[in-house]
Amino acid sequence: MRKVLLPLLKLLIAGVALAQAPVPRPKLVVVIVVDQLRPDYLHRFRSHFGKSGFNLFLRQGASYAEARYQHGATWTCSGHAVILSGSHPSVNGIIGNSWYDVNAGREVACALDTSVTLVGTAAEGRSPRNLIGSTVGDELKLATGGRSRVIALAGKDRSAIMLGGHLADGAYWLRDTLVVSSSYYMKELPNWVRRFNAAGAVTGYSGKTWERLLPEAAYASLGPDDVAAEEDVGGMGRTFPHRLASISSSRKDFIAAFEASPYQNEVLVDLAMRAVIEERLGQDDQPDLLAMSFSANDIAGHAYGPDSHEVMDITLRTDRLLERFFSFLGTRVGLQNVTIVLTSDHGTPPLPELVQRLNPRADVGRFNPSQVSAAVEAALTSRFGTAPRPGWIAYHSWPLIYLNVAALQEKRIPVEEAEGVAKSAVEGLVGVLQAFTATELRKQRNNAVKSGPTLSFFPARSGNLYYELRPYWIPDRDPVGTTHGSPWNYDAHVPLLWFGASIRPGVHHGAASIADIALTLSALLGITAPAGAQGKVLEETLR
Repeated sequence: MRKVLLPLLKLLIAGVALAQAPVPRPKLVVVIVVDQLRPDYLHRFRSHFGKSGFNLFLRQGASYAEARYQHGATWTCSGHAVILSGSHPSVNGIIGNSWYDVNAGREVACALDTSVTLVGTAAEGRSPRNLIGSTVGDELKLATGGRSRVIALAGKDRSAIMLGGHLADGAYWLRDTLVVSSSYYMKELPNWVRRFNAAGAVTGYSGKTWERLLPEAAYASLGPDDVAAEEDVGGMGRTFPHRLASISSSRKDFIAAFEASPYQNEVLVDLAMRAVIEERLGQDDQPDLLAMSFSANDIAGHAYGPDSHEVMDITLRTDRLLERFFSFLGTRVGLQNVTIVLTSDHGTPPLPELVQRLNPRADVGRFNPSQVSAAVEAALTSRFGTAPRPGWIAYHSWPLIYLNVAALQEKRIPVEEAEGVAKSAVEGLVGVLQAFTATELRKQRNNAVKSGPTLSFFPARSGNLYYELRPYWIPDRDPVGTTHGSPWNYDAHVPLLWFGASIRPGVHHGAASIADIALTLSALLGITAPAGAQGKVLEETLR
């Protein structure tokens, strides 16, 4: 009996010790954002995916089928700010790609910082100063006394900066034909970035033709390639093949076409691999963070729509780039030492014309925001008389209206009363679902109401009126293409995929917030959660 029980007891003790042993922290955390990646793409195009791009997550990782943004105004800068801060715009202050600065009397970009410059130029700089609170990268730097490396890369400045946070060692993005950064992070570009630029990473695509990755028949289920409502970006046409302009003949057209093509993503992956090597990411006992955002998918999606041959093709090419990058990480760092998270900053609605083709009576359309300005001006003038210049509206950009508060004060008109008049005028327009005044949102905020409008509301930056369009209505800034920015599922529902030795594989159908990423990564790394984080730890995903 003793000979039988002693080995069993040893096995039991060893099993308990193993169960209690913490999972080793990853040497490298990689956060990937595919701008404007709708979750249905992962199903619609999966039969054409490779073995270890998106399928690395879908076969060996964890996926959340019902991951969403909670805020209503689903913009690029707002989405990127949520991912690693874990806080909504109502806390982190990033209510959109831009907003109106009442004190300065002008529109400001979300990452604009006039106190710094772009490295090596006198152009207006960019920084994370408008982002309130910290990020996972910030807390990782603090927890390791600055020994961890934090690098962020993207096609767009705002994407790289919001992912990088306040303490990143570097945030890099593409401007014209070069990789640039801000004097907020560094005095000059590192030698490895200079060499990357000198090699002509972008200009090498001058005059290149974007062909389909697969035979044309593979795209047939999407319908015709030529759709009148699609946009001709940079003169490369609405249909395949798309030939990028020669930089010598038209620099402007080349840059526009390059940014909307899969070639920008190729440059980003090349840059990411160079960053891993040169910054020695994942090479010591202190975990590092690399965040990257594929911006070209969004620009192509705006131009061609989610049901286009172009969006299918750029998604398939992104899959192949992910395969290439993950293979590189496996060789350089070892995938057993890496945790990877992949998500998106927002989705997008279909082209209204395609919906109307299915049913001409469908409640869908293009909404001209100028009618909002006209309706509000007319209603306020009818009620209170003519306003001093420039009028009753100081600034309007869907979905926000900023009233001319100085004019209201001059005429001793209560702001709350003027907001109510404006609200009634906007809600009377065809295509508008509902509107909320700043007074209403402030009260809801104080009562801890967590709705799309309240989570997008930041009192010091938001306007006097926030309005939402009906589903499948889009603001008609241009008569072609599509956009995003609404609270509807096609904009707010995004993929959330995890992979790594510390990740338990599985498919989860319960509700998840993109704000949960920051809390989960913080728990995995054993660091303090970002200052304003509002999400939760996805415990079922961590081993």
